[in-house]
Amino acid sequence: MRNYVDEDLGRAAGRVWAEGRANPIGWEIRTGIGTFSTGDRSTWHTYSGSWSAELRRSQHGRHWFLALFEDGVYRGRYDTSGWHAATDRKRIRHLRSYQLLLAA
Repeated sequence: MRNYVDEDLGRAAGRVWAEGRANPIGWEIRTGIGTFSTGDRSTWHTYSGSWSAELRRSQHGRHWFLALFEDGVYRGRYDTSGWHAATDRKRIRHLRSYQLLLAA
């Protein structure tokens, strides 16, 4: 496992955020941490399976963000204001596929 700095994670999440939502299902997004693909436009996974990104809605429903996970561990989120690294206080749980809402 390679250690990535927040800049690398922010660039990768930003690319998935920009390209993943706008392109057709099956579109591959090449980033510095791996190549992401999706089957539903709400979750993206690398081919190795170690990285995943999930499109989520805030608790109050006011905005959308992209949560980034490495081997099921939350690493941070990306939204319209940019990259926000995970902290000890900011943790979200990794939802199982049946718990995810379908994004329109």
